[in-house]
Amino acid sequence: MKKLLLLLFVTVVAFTASGQTYIPNGNFETWTSGTYSTPQNYLYSSSSEKVSSFLKNSVSFNVVKSTSSYAGNYAVQLSTVLVGADTVTGYFLNSSPNSGSASTWHGGVPYTQKPTGIRGYYKYNVATADSALIIVAFSKAGSNIGTYSKKIGGIHSSYTLFNLTFSPALTQTPDSVIFAATSSYSVMSNKSGPIGSTLVIDSVSFTGAASQPTAFNGSFETWADSTVSVPSGWYLDNGNESITGVHKTTTAYKGSAAVELKTYLGKMNNQKAARPGYISTGYYTDNCGGNCTQHGGQPFTNQIDTLAFYYKYTPSGSDSAQVTVNLKKSGSSIGWYSAILHSASSWTYVEIPVANITVPDTVIINAQSSYYADSLVSFVGSDLIVDNIQFKSQPLAAIFNVKADNSVNIYPNPTSDAIQITGINGKATIQVSDINGKVFLTKQVTSPETVSLSSLPQGAYLVQIATDNGIVQRKLVKK
Repeated sequence: MKKLLLLLFVTVVAFTASGQTYIPNGNFETWTSGTYSTPQNYLYSSSSEKVSSFLKNSVSFNVVKSTSSYAGNYAVQLSTVLVGADTVTGYFLNSSPNSGSASTWHGGVPYTQKPTGIRGYYKYNVATADSALIIVAFSKAGSNIGTYSKKIGGIHSSYTLFNLTFSPALTQTPDSVIFAATSSYSVMSNKSGPIGSTLVIDSVSFTGAASQPTAFNGSFETWADSTVSVPSGWYLDNGNESITGVHKTTTAYKGSAAVELKTYLGKMNNQKAARPGYISTGYYTDNCGGNCTQHGGQPFTNQIDTLAFYYKYTPSGSDSAQVTVNLKKSGSSIGWYSAILHSASSWTYVEIPVANITVPDTVIINAQSSYYADSLVSFVGSDLIVDNIQFKSQPLAAIFNVKADNSVNIYPNPTSDAIQITGINGKATIQVSDINGKVFLTKQVTSPETVSLSSLPQGAYLVQIATDNGIVQRKLVKK
């Protein structure tokens, strides 16, 4: 059994030396910037919610200002497009949808009329394989009192009138209304429409009412531009790709930039909740239902390694932040390793030891400004800054190096009780962990020094010695 364990340890302890980058842009020096536009008061759109994916894949945003208007200067153009491997339907709303079912939507812009319908003008480019969709949801005192929808499709190269009568009619006078439009109808059934489906819509107004909502902007003449920057190589907001909660900061540990993650007020299970600023080297697909598995990441076959980074953290209340390592093989997660981060006003160094029984093929790194279970509104405002995130097997320049330093010796090896350490210049820190990542011993040492291992059980271990010149690693067996 000992021989088998030793063979396994010797096989997996060697760190991979390859051209693959385990953590792209781990120093957060490279950012991608872009500008997208949305009609005034329609800040929730496919462009804003998938901004990172659009920029990452150099794809034009799919909610745009069109000068091919029915009246005035502008209309809204929505398109179903391919962004990387994901088909993204064009959509925009004047409120964040608070559930996946439009029948429960509530909020939007203030409105105290009881209209009988809605009308507008549109162009579309698909005969029968797809259709666009408009949705109107009225609410009162925070509850939905009526949702109405209409498919609009077919080949219409010139503007065509749509007219939706609200049936059954509203029985109450609302206090707010949500208006939404999509380029593909199938988005409401958790699917994506055909790539290329395009809706142009203009001059939308309610019928049977004395006035229009003040903030409705149904003429789409007023637009808001948003210039955003996202860290290259990273996905945002737990797969939704919103820029909310992710910022570039010049408060850096090294270099000129770091990533700042801020917990913001959002929604969860149809209720107001704190949502963390979040970045990841992986992503979740749209409409994943109950099988939301992270995809993406980078090739990685190390069973033993250490993730290291620096952070500052100002929590709101008793909040805590989190950084995790997700090891995957053949699409399935085979190991999760994490660090819970607490308040730190100065740059603080953290290591996450990784020791996995199974050889992975992919690694995904995640960082968020609030712990995944911390959803209390009081946690809004928690502020995490992360910089120089790296694996010790593939360090960033000028931080540390994993070295094959033959001047540092550990003996006897195998040992039954203690080891001698020689060849260290000055002071160093020794850490002894097993193949599962459990740390048994951490202490400062000089050279020569005897380190007792009497409390450790028999088995295979990894010894890491951090010196001023870098990180030295040795395998060790206690018999």
